[in-house]
Amino acid sequence: MLLAGTTGGDICVFSIYSSIYRASMPLTANGILCGALDNDFLFVGGGDGKVKKVVLVNGQWTLTHEATLDSKVMSLNLSNDKQELIAGTIGGKMYRILTNDLSFLLHSDSHAGGINDVAFGDQSDSFVSIDETGCLKRWDLSEYKSTFSGYPTKATGGVCVTIAKDDGSVLTGWRDGFLRCFDSVNRKALLWEIASAHRGAITAIYAD
Repeated sequence: MLLAGTTGGDICVFSIYSSIYRASMPLTANGILCGALDNDFLFVGGGDGKVKKVVLVNGQWTLTHEATLDSKVMSLNLSNDKQELIAGTIGGKMYRILTNDLSFLLHSDSHAGGINDVAFGDQSDSFVSIDETGCLKRWDLSEYKSTFSGYPTKATGGVCVTIAKDDGSVLTGWRDGFLRCFDSVNRKALLWEIASAHRGAITAIYAD
């Protein structure tokens, strides 16, 4: 048999021996982007950010489990012992997923666009970075992991970033001319913004 995933979200089944189409099953709303097969178990990743487990036994297709990740699931791969899946998403995240029940944990996180600026604060074990897709991240150098991701209220590219030395707030400049301030340590939220602080992109920012 040959299994094919479609942009319509269906799995199509073809018989290679007979060279004929056999059946199809709708699984996702925004297309099937990747998949993995383990004997009678089929795992698919969709454009809706979901990973689904289907049991293929005696010609019956049964959806048994599903997990919802942060964004489109671009790649799935089975471990050698078939106990885990590694899933990568378009949002720059990688997950470890158990194959028995699709429970998952975030393995690593990264920017999904070009990084335009980075800055240290008053500590050497953490820094912040900002990218062209509009994502602000704080990084912990003791674990080499992202501990915070912040986004503006409307989609725009991030250009520059600095950390205020007095309270650790993160000041950012954006392509839409906005100044935005984030709390990446405590409240983990957008604190305030100044709309159209400049008529063009803010290319440098400094706080003492």
